[in-house]
Amino acid sequence: MEKQNLIFLPLLLATQLSFAGSYTDEAKVVSVTPSYSNHIIREPYQDCYMKEVYQGNRGDGSATNEIIGGIFGGLIGNQFGKGRGKDAATVAGTLLGASLAHDDELANSRNGRTVRQEVCETKYRNESERRLDYHRVEYHYKGRSFTYTTQNKPYSDTIKVRVRVSPE
Repeated sequence: MEKQNLIFLPLLLATQLSFAGSYTDEAKVVSVTPSYSNHIIREPYQDCYMKEVYQGNRGDGSATNEIIGGIFGGLIGNQFGKGRGKDAATVAGTLLGASLAHDDELANSRNGRTVRQEVCETKYRNESERRLDYHRVEYHYKGRSFTYTTQNKPYSDTIKVRVRVSPE
């Protein structure tokens, strides 16, 4: 019994396939509508200009030089005087050492100079461009309307269509 089913199944499929088929026919093009979209194009360019730039030592921004100057000034001031005078000389030496270190840092920063230098930056220009995306084609075949989209515009008022026929 199983053998009969195995023989019957391919026979059934072959009969179904013999009724199915397709052929090519022509349909009338009713309209072709192009579809566009806007695309943003980002184009880089160089923007160059002259800028005044300071060249020189502006100091390091820390208080290290002043602290070291104060320590050395305090050590030197501590060598003078006796009793309260020694304490006053130490304090005066500390303040004078810190002040001298600060003045030296300022003097070094004034030795710089301002020069004109060309500076270039990359900037972007945005342009909008309208581009064709596709054509929407409407056609009639056997009294019915159909549509499809394509990159290429049909070159005649008819198109070829594939008609498939199969049993329900």
